[in-house]
Amino acid sequence: MLRNRVLVIDDDPDFRELVSLSLSEWGLQCLQVADCTEALPLIERERDRLQAVLCDYFMPGLSPRDCTNAIRARLDPVVRVVLVSAAVDISELAADLGLARFLAKPFDLEQLHDAVLGQQPSA
Repeated sequence: MLRNRVLVIDDDPDFRELVSLSLSEWGLQCLQVADCTEALPLIERERDRLQAVLCDYFMPGLSPRDCTNAIRARLDPVVRVVLVSAAVDISELAADLGLARFLAKPFDLEQLHDAVLGQQPSA
């Protein structure tokens, strides 16, 4: 099955839409939810099609650790889980949660592309 979907979990609808527009330009389908509680059933349903999950650190509902653990428990290890936050020490936050990938807000399109696809966009 083709892994061409990215799930964006963020309570800011403008941020979700901006990321979705960028991802769609790269041929990816974007799924959007406002919090981890909404994300979990969607992950179960889409797990074989997901390439990446972008998850904001500060959201209502589950704690970042509980949300991240719940997401990772439902995914194949090949799916990239990317922590996204405006927090200053996001690399430490990501490492504390056991994630190798993170994006500090604001980020540019090359950083987004690298986090989701692992390569730079072609010019």
